[in-house]
Amino acid sequence: MAGDTTLSENYAFAGVYHVFDQHTDSAVPKVQFAHDDRHLLACCSLDGTISVCRLAPGPPAVLRVLRGHGGGVADFAWSLSNDVLVSASLDGTLRLWAPADGRCIRRVPDPDGAALLCCAFQPLNNNLTVVSDPPPASPGRSTPPGTSLDPPG
Repeated sequence: MAGDTTLSENYAFAGVYHVFDQHTDSAVPKVQFAHDDRHLLACCSLDGTISVCRLAPGPPAVLRVLRGHGGGVADFAWSLSNDVLVSASLDGTLRLWAPADGRCIRRVPDPDGAALLCCAFQPLNNNLTVVSDPPPASPGRSTPPGTSLDPPG
């Protein structure tokens, strides 16, 4: 335990706050604190938005809502310095955001139009890793999951 504190003191709850009430009609698949910041967090929603929130000082508040995806946001990640958020959407796009002002810095479509499911920054150099659904099969061709879509031959 930290210092001379007990287990119950380390996990003492000071209250419950509702900072995600703007996502009333859609699921929130992920909530994540910014790196080394216990007061800044974000959540993504299947309504296509990301909320950036501040928990202290003062009452918790939504600082900004990042809008632009045409489908649900399945995942997001903070860069190591917290100056960029990356989001992966079911609309088949990855977006880079400036959470300080809410700007979309860049939109990157999946070349196959596949839904993007998760994303992560590599902590040493901020390279990105993104995972998607298999690309849609061409009409008249059924492809089971995990099968290569090589052209017939």
